[in-house]
Order: sequence, then structure tokens, then C-alpha cells
Amino acid sequence: MTSSVPPPPSPPTPGPRPRTPLVGPPPTQTMELPTFAPGELLDVPSADIAPPTRGIRPRQRTRLQRILIGLSSGTVLLLVAGVLVLATLLSPVGARRAARGIAEQELKAELESGEHILGQAYVSQRNWWDNFRESFGVLAATDRRLLFVGAPPASWLRNPDPDGPPELRVQSLSFDAPFTAQARRVLGFPGVVVQTTSGDITFLVPRGETKAVREIERVVERAQIAQSQATQQEQIGRIAPPPPPQVYITHIVHGGESVTSIARTYHTTPDVIRQLNRLPTDRIRIGQRLRVPQAPNATAPPNANAPQPANIP
Repeated sequence: MTSSVPPPPSPPTPGPRPRTPLVGPPPTQTMELPTFAPGELLDVPSADIAPPTRGIRPRQRTRLQRILIGLSSGTVLLLVAGVLVLATLLSPVGARRAARGIAEQELKAELESGEHILGQAYVSQRNWWDNFRESFGVLAATDRRLLFVGAPPASWLRNPDPDGPPELRVQSLSFDAPFTAQARRVLGFPGVVVQTTSGDITFLVPRGETKAVREIERVVERAQIAQSQATQQEQIGRIAPPPPPQVYITHIVHGGESVTSIARTYHTTPDVIRQLNRLPTDRIRIGQRLRVPQAPNATAPPNANAPQPANIP
């Protein structure tokens, strides 16, 4: 009987040797690995996270830093120029009130004896010779003229001399000269335009002064109409002076005289002789008394009676 001997067991296969880390905690301790977002360790881009950049990552900048970096040197120069322009166009604080007070005092001093103000309004001007800076003043319509008194634009850099006399601008337009004053909009703002033969004078009207400007417009219109009528009457009087009153005398017809010869003697026409004496024809008789006009500086003939005023029938 044959006995079977079991084969000897095969030796165990040696497993992989544990690697000892060069740097880190001992093998007996557990090292915690950092957590990464999905897709960060792989080269597959993620929908929510942008792929990492290699090398040194740039530092995050604030919104203000990004705006300042985006501004170029030209933009900065434009901003500085804009600030300077605004400083030039805008008036210092309190300049309007001070200019109006000085203008009102000077307006009273400019009035002549017996001159009365019929309308008054606060206005301002912007002229190119002032670099379009605003000057404030008072526009007044009197019974004789249109008068503007204003102060020049105040400067941010130069203070006026408090001890010296104030610098003022006075513009006067007599109603004898032809001009008009109309309230209209100037560059989209309320204003009044004074049209003269030498050019237009433009004023800006602040809020609350529109009614006063309308009154000035009506005063100027009435004054110009009255002045135009007076001028027309004066011209009519110069062109056609009133004729002197006509004087008539009586003429006695003698032999050999006719209507034509009598009219020639008194420097008139036969029609006038016929009209004064109601003659249907030129037939006259000796001894007939005719009424004839006496010519200026003319000597009456011997047969004429003394001059007597007579009315034309």
C-alpha cells in the first residue's frame, strides 16, 4: 500500500518593502496631505476653477489699484486740466452777493437828477475777454435809458484791495438811440439780449428774475415806440413845414384883361381864378370885381384894394 506524502508548503512571497520618507514624520506617524480642489492636480481644466499657472503666482490687487494702474499719464493730465477749467469758470463763494451790493450802490450814484428807475433785475455776463468767467451786476430801465452796472469776475488767486475803490463796469444806452431788449434763452439758459447798431449785448438771468426782465423789456419797448413817433413828427415837420395863411385881394377888371393875364399878374393859375370866383368860363366883363390870391412879397397893382383875408368857398 502506497502512502502519499503532501508536498512541502511553498515559501511566502515577500511583499514590497515600506519606504522610509526622507523628510517628514517617522513611519509610525500618519502624515496629513493637503486637500486640493477637483482638477487642480490634473491637467484637466475645471468649469469652476481656472487651471493653475506654473511658477510664482501674482499677488491679488484691489479694485482701486487696478483703476490706478489702468489710468495713463494722459488721462491724469486731462483730469488736472478739467479741474483747472472748473476753477476758472466757477466764482468764489460770496462773490455774487458782494458784486450785487456794490452794483446797486453804484447804480444809485449813476442816476441823473430827476431820473427814475422803472424796472430792475439781477443779471450776469460771460465774455471771452474774461475767459468766460461770470461777472454779476444790475440791469435797470429808467425813464431815460437802459443802464447796466456790474463788477468784473472775481479771481481765486488775487484778492481785491479792500482799501482801494471797487472796479466797476457801466454800460448806458439812451432811448434816443435805436436798440431793442428781448428776453430769450441763451445757450439753453434764461437771458436777455440787447440788440444795438454796434452789436448784441447778452446777459444771463438767474432764477426768480424772469418777471423783472419782462418788465424791463416792456419799458424799453414803450420808450422806443414813443421815440420813434417823435422822430417821425420831427422829420415830417422838417420836410413839409406848414404853409402860411393865404391872403386874398380884390381886382377890378379893366379893358383888355383876361383871366389868363390876371392870373399871370398875381403869379397864380387861371384855374385858381375860376375856382375862387366860380366862373364857368373865361368870359369876364369890364368893371367886374374878382377875388385873387396875393403872392408873397408881391406888390398889388394900383387898381387892387387893400389885402383882406378871405376863405375859399
